[in-house]
Amino acid sequence: MISSAQINDHTKLQASALFERAKIQTGSKMLAYRSVAKAIGVHHEWFRKYLRGYEGQGAKEPKATVYENIRANYEAFCNRVEQENEKDELRLQALRRGPNARTEGISEKSGS
Repeated sequence: MISSAQINDHTKLQASALFERAKIQTGSKMLAYRSVAKAIGVHHEWFRKYLRGYEGQGAKEPKATVYENIRANYEAFCNRVEQENEKDELRLQALRRGPNARTEGISEKSGS
């Protein structure tokens, strides 16, 4: 059986990943807190306290709906990363075929 502490720890890791990605995208910690908090339906100050979790100063454990919102946002984030990786892999394969790989079919079709 999974304890609530284990669920909270796992959820905090997911929330942290969302925050780190938002921080890279926005270039600002505070904007990242606000962005992720808005996406998961909580106040940015609560989210900041939840992630930082200083003893005695951490946020209260989230409600089940917040856990679900974090999970859903994390899953969407992972799907986007997988799609980006697939696109990058296709680009890499095209580059490995050589510089003319993209234009070979064009010149053949035009009758050149």
